[in-house]
Amino acid sequence: MEKVVGVCGCICSDCRLFGKECGGCFAIEGKPCWLHEVNLEICDFYECSVINKGLKHCGECEEIPCDKFWKNKNPKWTEEQHKKIVEERVILLKKLAQN
Repeated sequence: MEKVVGVCGCICSDCRLFGKECGGCFAIEGKPCWLHEVNLEICDFYECSVINKGLKHCGECEEIPCDKFWKNKNPKWTEEQHKKIVEERVILLKKLAQN
């Protein structure tokens, strides 16, 4: 199966909910099931990139990585893990933007 990459660079197709409760952020228009946990009605990455800026994903934005990448940290991750994950997502998104 081809990988499905979300607006923020997460690999949607690697998620345990993909194909069951979720089809990726484009299929669900930026409204994943976990939004209630962070008190949002729409994913802030999706809202900013797709809705507000008309981009396909954050890799097309000149501001990558913006504050959203740094403030949206999984509380289970160390700072070092978070930094590595952000860097990997940014590399992936910039690569997608070149295609």
